[in-house]
Amino acid sequence: MKLLHSLQWRIVLAYTALMFVSMGAVSIYLVNFVRDTYISNLEERLAQEASLVGEATGRFFRGPLDPADLQVASERIGNLINARVTVVARDGTVLADTWEDPTVMENHTLRPEFQDALSTGLGRDTRTSTAVGQELLYTAVPIRVDGTLMGVARVAVPTSTIQANVNRIITTISLAAIIVTVLSLALGYFLARRTSRSVRSVTEAARRLAAGALEQRVEALSSDETQELANAFNRMATTLRDMIRDLSGERNKLAAVLDTMADGVVVIQSEGQIELVNRAAEELLSLSPRGVVGGRFMEVVRDHDLQRLVSRSLETRQRQHGEVELFHRRRFFSAIATPLARGGPSGTLLTLHDLTRIREVETTRKEFVSNVSHELRSPLASVKAMVETLEDGAVEEQQVARDFIRRIHREVDRMIGMVEDLLDLSRLESGQATLHLSPVDLRPLLDEVRAQFQERADSKQITVDIVLPEALPRVLGEEEKLRQVLANLLDNALKFTPERGSVTLSAKAGDRVVKVSVKDNGIGIPEEHLPHIFERFYKVDRSRRDGGSGLGLAIVKHIVRAHGGEVAVESREGEGSTFSFTVPRAN
Repeated sequence: MKLLHSLQWRIVLAYTALMFVSMGAVSIYLVNFVRDTYISNLEERLAQEASLVGEATGRFFRGPLDPADLQVASERIGNLINARVTVVARDGTVLADTWEDPTVMENHTLRPEFQDALSTGLGRDTRTSTAVGQELLYTAVPIRVDGTLMGVARVAVPTSTIQANVNRIITTISLAAIIVTVLSLALGYFLARRTSRSVRSVTEAARRLAAGALEQRVEALSSDETQELANAFNRMATTLRDMIRDLSGERNKLAAVLDTMADGVVVIQSEGQIELVNRAAEELLSLSPRGVVGGRFMEVVRDHDLQRLVSRSLETRQRQHGEVELFHRRRFFSAIATPLARGGPSGTLLTLHDLTRIREVETTRKEFVSNVSHELRSPLASVKAMVETLEDGAVEEQQVARDFIRRIHREVDRMIGMVEDLLDLSRLESGQATLHLSPVDLRPLLDEVRAQFQERADSKQITVDIVLPEALPRVLGEEEKLRQVLANLLDNALKFTPERGSVTLSAKAGDRVVKVSVKDNGIGIPEEHLPHIFERFYKVDRSRRDGGSGLGLAIVKHIVRAHGGEVAVESREGEGSTFSFTVPRAN
């Protein structure tokens, strides 16, 4: 037992000696490390404080320099940072100092920190000041105003203060080492077992967290000495999870905004690679979603104008703007290339705004004005000619005068009808026309419209038939507007159906709509004209003087769409045409 007890003591003593040696080595290392770290941090802090002094005093150089104000500002800053503050002019003249009278201080041109600050932007030196009789650590930085060197700002602290702080740190570390050694001998074995278990738990949790298990947490025991470590790990894991979720949410928001934007967005790196492209840009530039990101812009987008715009922005680092036309798709863009950063490696943001619709509207407006002018010119010219003829004496001839007046009435009525059609079309297009919807029975409505045009059909020996199912549901619409649609379509069919032809009015019910058709066996419409047949003033044969304004089918389209329906046309040249439209069912 005594031998075993002696052996245990020897082991304890050996362990104690090892602990003292280890703690001594660690203490020496920590002392040197902390001292070096403290001095490094102090130098960095002094450099930051000198920069702040330079920025704070730089405003005094913007106008006539007032040394008294500069001295007061320097003393205030020196009191705040608890250091010596000196402001030196570019020629070495001391303008302000918080420890000495600047008027009696010698020129600082040859001071090492002054020279280094001017040459490298940061100067340091440690020497004994003859004025204060202490060894000081100096740090100096240049003062620049709008890029112009105006002087040097210097901050200094006594090295005795540094040594005193280092000595306190050494004493603290030494005492801590002794305390830790004693406690480690008393509790080492017990704590080692529990600590190793907790550390293994935290290590395993950290490994899982790194693998992506953001909900991973460490269970901390109240009696465990590593409880704080476990709590810190859990807080870190929670913060990391929230941060990743926030970043993911912001990324998703940005992606959603970019994907739903009507304007195209392309981010190009300084080397020319595409870093980001949104869906609108892919559609506008006809890009494939695959292989775009990472590819070179000059190779992916083969348009000379866009390539030149991006290249100029990357080279000049200035915003470039231009209008680009893609001839292969007949699209017009307003393209803006904006540098993402200035003065460094960066890229360019290319935004594309589609001007195609604006150009089409502008073209439509010009065509509209041209068509109105053309349609009004002929009747106005006729009226003017007949009025001049009447003025020249034809008014005395009653038969000629009555004929001219009748023709003038006809031309005026034609212009009035055109203006009324234009007003109706304008109200329909702008949504100002209010519809009063109610259940409408199509059968009597079709009979009324046929009766309205029966005399005209008989004059050309054209048969007008109505073909309806026995159980035709009522539709939801405004009766007068539907009558106008049917009248325009029947008028159009009679106009282009030759003598002894036929026109058929029919309707059939669907699940939600009723489809009404007007079919004729007239001259038909060439295929190339079908896409434009419902446009304003559009005529298949502009040389024909059929008395129409070219607005009827456009009015039909807008009335039907105002009811929530659609219009369609089927035609073959020489065989006839079928115009149809849908109206919602009333039940």
